[in-house]
Amino acid sequence: MDKEGLRARVDDLSIWTRGSERAPHKPLLLLWALGRCAAGQERLAPYSVVDEAVKPLLEEFGPPRKTYHTEYPFWYLRNDGLWEVTGTADAKVREGKASQPTKGELVRVGASGGLTPDLHDLVRSDPRLLYEIANTLVDAHFPDSIRADVLGAVGLDDQEVVRRRKRDAVFRAAVLIAYGYRCAVCDFDARLGNAPLAIEAAHIKWHQAGGPDRVTNGLGLCALHHKLLDRGAFTLSAGGNVVVSELVNGGKATEEALLRFHDTPIQLPRKGSARPDGAFLEWHRREVFKR
Repeated sequence: MDKEGLRARVDDLSIWTRGSERAPHKPLLLLWALGRCAAGQERLAPYSVVDEAVKPLLEEFGPPRKTYHTEYPFWYLRNDGLWEVTGTADAKVREGKASQPTKGELVRVGASGGLTPDLHDLVRSDPRLLYEIANTLVDAHFPDSIRADVLGAVGLDDQEVVRRRKRDAVFRAAVLIAYGYRCAVCDFDARLGNAPLAIEAAHIKWHQAGGPDRVTNGLGLCALHHKLLDRGAFTLSAGGNVVVSELVNGGKATEEALLRFHDTPIQLPRKGSARPDGAFLEWHRREVFKR
């Protein structure tokens, strides 16, 4: 595998799809493996270690689910030519549509997994390429506001490298105009001279999940509330009220910054045609909000 072959395989990564549900399982597993590589750790890791490390990543950065299946990416990432699984010759495979070993079976047979040898050697010998691939994965599956959080969680720095997605300046301008260059949650509207400070155009349904660059999929938010929205700390009800996750906790500053806004309406655009689309809000409540 050469560099271009690696880039092509990462770009063509097969992601499970059903409607507009998020499935960041394979990207998070790959990012975790790249973090291990950058730290000089062994290429292969027992499935029990993978499960212990990747499950919290799915809980933190994946959609809220009753159960988190680390065995799926561990098993199916092999099909993308980027991952190797060993020690499963005697593993019993479940019958039916999902034909892979269960978690318990992978542990029982002592299965291990890791980057393929050629991929491991390639990125270990070229740290810039490693970070390029990591950034490509993050850009494809997570919004910019939480990229540093995702990379930090797998032991990687937020390094600026090539292949960053270009932002839509028209979308940003339209959203900020609609919301009067102020945060829809806290009304923050600081300026330096005539330039607005830390006011951003947030996507309700992430661009990485197919969310369009339309005003009805946008919110004018300060940098803090943009990040809190994308991390699932709060969402919006169908009527436009702030709904804070019960998992949010903290002291006086947290109360001031977020908790006090629970069940209060955001500042909506005057033009009805610019107000959030209910379908995008429903997606955020289902796929991002930490219930």
